[in-house]
Amino acid sequence: MANTCMLDVYRDDQIVGTLFDEQPLKFKYAGSWLNQEQATPIAPNINLDKQIHIGDTVEAYFENLLPEANLRELIKIKHQVTTTFGLLSAIGGDTASALSLLPSGEHPQPPQYHPTTWEDIAESLQNPNNTFSNTHQNGRQEEDTRISLAGAQNKKTVFIMPNGQPALPLDSAPSSHILKPDIGGIKNVWASALNETLVMQLASAINLGMAEAEYQPIVKACLIKRYDRKPNQAGELIRLHQLDLCQLDGKPSIIKYESDGGPTLARCRYLLQQNNIPAIDFKRLLEWVFFNLYVGNNDSHAKNLSIYYTQEQEVRLTPFYDMLSTSFYAGLSHKFAFKIGGENIPGIIEISHLEAMAKELAFKPNYVLKIANTVAENLLKQIDNVTESLAQIVSIDTEQTLLERLNQHIISNTKKLQTRWKI
Repeated sequence: MANTCMLDVYRDDQIVGTLFDEQPLKFKYAGSWLNQEQATPIAPNINLDKQIHIGDTVEAYFENLLPEANLRELIKIKHQVTTTFGLLSAIGGDTASALSLLPSGEHPQPPQYHPTTWEDIAESLQNPNNTFSNTHQNGRQEEDTRISLAGAQNKKTVFIMPNGQPALPLDSAPSSHILKPDIGGIKNVWASALNETLVMQLASAINLGMAEAEYQPIVKACLIKRYDRKPNQAGELIRLHQLDLCQLDGKPSIIKYESDGGPTLARCRYLLQQNNIPAIDFKRLLEWVFFNLYVGNNDSHAKNLSIYYTQEQEVRLTPFYDMLSTSFYAGLSHKFAFKIGGENIPGIIEISHLEAMAKELAFKPNYVLKIANTVAENLLKQIDNVTESLAQIVSIDTEQTLLERLNQHIISNTKKLQTRWKI
């Protein structure tokens, strides 16, 4: 019988430990996990030196596995829970990591999927009451799907079958893709899924190291292939362990912006350095910063940076994700998520700020400016190709308008920054 006061934490079919519904939250490593020669901690600050961990570090790690903002509030209402433990007990079966959280006494089951269609998914997403619950033809409820994806935007996990058709993961089955429909309920924000697709494909075209993204025209959503799920030799999905930089820094998700006390760029570099990522990933970090400045992604905060453990157990900065031109929309914040040499208003960042940032990050200014120039030039070379490619698969006038206007917005913004920085 399942114990509702404890959640067993699994990695694949191995139990890692148990999360206890206590105040403060408590996590206990399983003895069988600790006795393994290849045992690894779930997070660096929840290390293997002791079996039991209690308090803020535990709360911060597990809380960061949950959706944020309005999505979290909807889950609270649906499942009538309010605590981190309660939320994870409802939706923690397939998290944004290698871990599955199941009521104590339950065990991971062979993955099962319910075939569906893009049309059915589109219909379910159009009805706000069905965001988290949708009856399948076989009578099972989508609420059986236990997933927890961090982030404030509505997301749906799917499994893409070999024939290209979607299926819904049941229970704690791993998903292969994340589906992100248009953001709703924010004035002046429209066609955000197409916006995100263009920005992510543009970043991929200049080899920034991105999660694969495509536009799903029936659902009107950005379909992103999960980099933390990889097929094994039998073709089954295995989970790769990842941690975002708020988890690495022991910060709750509400403290993800530098202006709120979240990690600075210098702190992000330190955290990455502490985890021994290779030099190429520090270069990618700089490229990410400049790309976000050029496209106007002011929401590029610390939770959008993560490390993961590859199948070869190498620690790497993950492929980038959650990239949207927020400055394209009137009314959204005009402040960059990080301060660049002490300044977070992109329109007044000067070359002196870039040089100060270089010093803070222990890079030579000329190296940083060279990266800034290379990213800008490559972006300008590729943006028309990416825009035209997406224009071939959309048919609605508003989507074509979004592509045209966003293309010009990014080009204009990039050229303005190039001129200001004399690069």
